[in-house]
Amino acid sequence: MSALLLANPIAAAFVAPVQSRPTLRVNTPMMAVAEPMAEPPAAPKPMRKAEWNPNGLTVPSLPGPAELFSKQFEPVYLRTAPAYLDGELPGDIGFDPWALTVLAAPPLSPDKLKAIDAKSRTASERNAQMLAMSEEEQQAKIEWMRNSEIKHGRLAMLAIAGWPMAEFASGRTLAEATNGRAPSLFNGHLLDYTPFLAVVFGGMAAMEFLTKDKAVKDGDYGFDPLGFASGIGADRTLKLAEVKHGRAAMMGITGFAVQEFFWGTPVVQQTPFFFLPFGGFTG
Repeated sequence: MSALLLANPIAAAFVAPVQSRPTLRVNTPMMAVAEPMAEPPAAPKPMRKAEWNPNGLTVPSLPGPAELFSKQFEPVYLRTAPAYLDGELPGDIGFDPWALTVLAAPPLSPDKLKAIDAKSRTASERNAQMLAMSEEEQQAKIEWMRNSEIKHGRLAMLAIAGWPMAEFASGRTLAEATNGRAPSLFNGHLLDYTPFLAVVFGGMAAMEFLTKDKAVKDGDYGFDPLGFASGIGADRTLKLAEVKHGRAAMMGITGFAVQEFFWGTPVVQQTPFFFLPFGGFTG
């Protein structure tokens, strides 16, 4: 039909014109892609009072060469606990007035140790380094310090039990050399027992080597043959007790050595009521 109309122009004149329908264009607004909302900044950790200093004692400013002593304290940490000590660990009372946690896991290179010493002379310098670290880095420092504290506490508990036992059992043997005192660095006779020290420290070195690749947290080596920590809440209670006894033992063993150094007699003779049954009183 269309071909005939094209061939015959007269017929095409009587054909109604075909109206083309207008094309409707609907502009659909593009939906904006919602960007993920940024997480709000973490709220600062609440400051807690330094439990170890309930009276809020401060360190006075000292003149002259003694001024360096005053600078070894961070004044804020005498009143409040550092933010990185949140009280989660057993025995954490917010004690770090010297801001020493940042010195955990020091490098063994002499040059690196000198570089650390040069920028860590005062508490404010050490605290600035600690606060500049991420929370993960701060946590790693704290865990290193906690493991170190527990190791020293365990050794001190063994030593504070062995010290008086050695003086009781070997009083006559030690009488000529040390006036009956246990061998120590202060009386100059610690190295007299080098074979014994080699066995003890050799065993400690072997344990350190065997566990160097093991993730040991909070001093937990999984040693609980009697199942004391299996009760509800017993694990944290025992960890707190171990930390407290370890701290007391570290102070006690230091007191033994200093006391015998100044008085020159065995500690079991100076304070027998601590070591003998019924305080040494026989009636």
